[in-house]
Amino acid sequence: MIKAVLQCTLFVHDQQKAKVFYTEKLGFVVRADEEFSPGWRYVTVSPADDNETVLEFVQAETPEEKSLVGKQADSQVIVMFETDNIEEDFANMKARGIIFHGVPQSVPGGKGVGFEDLYGNKLDIFEPEKRRAYR
Repeated sequence: MIKAVLQCTLFVHDQQKAKVFYTEKLGFVVRADEEFSPGWRYVTVSPADDNETVLEFVQAETPEEKSLVGKQADSQVIVMFETDNIEEDFANMKARGIIFHGVPQSVPGGKGVGFEDLYGNKLDIFEPEKRRAYR
């Protein structure tokens, strides 16, 4: 039986810029940054307190891959991150230049607000009403 999502892949134009954005703007940590062979760099990050959820940045190479950068989920949220203090995280992220699509507000099950990464991917932070998120 499937138990968890371990890794999500995002196509990016520049792995280094994506790594810097997610670590400096969102406070993530680098889990891996290895070159397996020429042209194949494996870069992953995750929220600082989460060793289980990993985002991999894949360098977009083909025209098809390049056209997907920032649009892998079209206009929908591609990843939702859980927080235990949405107001504080919102203020800190906004101060670091994150582009938000509103302010934290009540949504089913808690409070949430959408934002964008450096490539325009739609992301979300969500604080559940109960401290037990969907686990």
